[in-house]
This record gives sequence, structure tokens and C-alpha cells, in this order.
Amino acid sequence: MSSLFGNRDGDGRAARFEMYQKVAVVERNLAGGRLLVQRLDFDRPTQLSGSAPLIWDLLDTHKTVDELVERLAERFSDSSVTIEAGVRSALDSLAAQGLVVTS
Repeated sequence: MSSLFGNRDGDGRAARFEMYQKVAVVERNLAGGRLLVQRLDFDRPTQLSGSAPLIWDLLDTHKTVDELVERLAERFSDSSVTIEAGVRSALDSLAAQGLVVTS
């Protein structure tokens, strides 16, 4: 399998210009704002919680990290630096589980 983060900045983080989009999954909303997602080719579902379900919803179409940060900054009062750190962490986790792809 090829790397989901093929183009990286010098510090190892995903490049700012990369576009992210979720892969095809079966979704089920759970109590407490949690979301259960399962790739069609995987045996086990993944539970998303915290900010991950919101980020997941924003990935219906290709988005850059900057676009995700901008959209989340409209909803939350945290600094853009804090939001970006959370977005990058969520994207890294989603990518490690094969739930997002980049282009």
C-alpha cells in the first residue's frame, strides 16, 4: 500500500497544499457525538470522538488543512494554532486507520 502522506514538508508533517477526503464507509451515529465508521473492506469499525466526527463531516469533499482550520475557526474560539494542531492530529489518526486519502 502506498503512503497516504506522500508529500511531506521538511518537518515530516503533511504538506499544506495536500487535499484530504474520506474514503467510502458505513457510518452510524452514536450517543454523545460519537461516530462509528467502517471501511467496506475492513472487518472492524472505528469509533470517532471529540473533534474527529466534525472533521470527518467536513471531508465530504477534498479539503486542505488550511480549509479545515478555517471552517473550524468559524465554530470555535480556540486559536488557529490550537485548531490546526487538532486537525493535524485527527488527520494523522484517520490516515493511519485508512479512513482518509490525499491527493
